[in-house]
Amino acid sequence: MKQVLTPEDINGLEEKLLKASPAPWRVIEDKSVDTAWVSPDIEGNPIALIDYNSAAQNKADAHFIAASRNYMGVLISEVKVLRKRILDLIQSNNTELQKRLDLQEELNELKKVLQQDSDGNK
Repeated sequence: MKQVLTPEDINGLEEKLLKASPAPWRVIEDKSVDTAWVSPDIEGNPIALIDYNSAAQNKADAHFIAASRNYMGVLISEVKVLRKRILDLIQSNNTELQKRLDLQEELNELKKVLQQDSDGNK
């Protein structure tokens, strides 16, 4: 599994999100059974049945799936905003660094001129 999402990965997730049933999704569960259902809030019709593991695990997985659908758009948006902010900060830092380098170069040139002037007046 990847540790870093590329822009293509983000776009792929966004595409999957747009094709999925609309949010919000919810979990339908019954304490007397081991299964849980995931449903978009459309008349309670389930779109997924979770029943492979124990009751607690099935229900935890169902809640994770529903929460993932409900918040994926927010997460994708936040990743995009934060990545843009990082790039803006890097650019700003690079601009500031270049200004400092330019000023240092000017200072060195002035020092040379002053040194030459000082040497000529001796």
